[in-house]
Amino acid sequence: MAASVIPDASGTGSWITDYGTAGPPLVSDLESVWSSLDDVLTAELCGARAVLGCTAEDLLLAALGRAVARTIGDGLLTVDLRQGRERKTCRRIEVPCVSQRGLSGAELLAVAYPGPGDADRTADITFSFGKEPETDVCGPPLAVRISREGDSALKLQWRFDTRVFDHCTVEELTEQFPLSLIEITCG
Repeated sequence: MAASVIPDASGTGSWITDYGTAGPPLVSDLESVWSSLDDVLTAELCGARAVLGCTAEDLLLAALGRAVARTIGDGLLTVDLRQGRERKTCRRIEVPCVSQRGLSGAELLAVAYPGPGDADRTADITFSFGKEPETDVCGPPLAVRISREGDSALKLQWRFDTRVFDHCTVEELTEQFPLSLIEITCG
């Protein structure tokens, strides 16, 4: 899984994609892979939130960075964070992708927001944590949306541009995410 570049309108790109391409995706270029966090992992997330004194969103972002590092490589992930009740407000952050197992969840969280990122560059990922999955047509090549499924489990939608990601890369991210979350919450 090579870290190549996807050009955007400004001529910059993303280091996390498998292939480069020009222009935004069409609806037919987008595909979703679904995964979930069971009741046990969701309870672990809630417990770690209280112990570490952070939000569930912080822990999920740190786990996302660890999953990207384990699947694609170490680096700095530029994330458009969807916020607010309607998830229409967007804040750009940077999340470290560190595969080093000796780095605890608390240490990863300490550097989870080092800066606002380059405003002229398209983000690598859109991330939202809320009630309902969304279906944006354009934007970063990968969107991760986490929503409640029932009373306790969490459902994850990994929406990606098939022109720039192999399906197996996204599948590997979905497999690494729960393992990364366990490492983050136990650290």
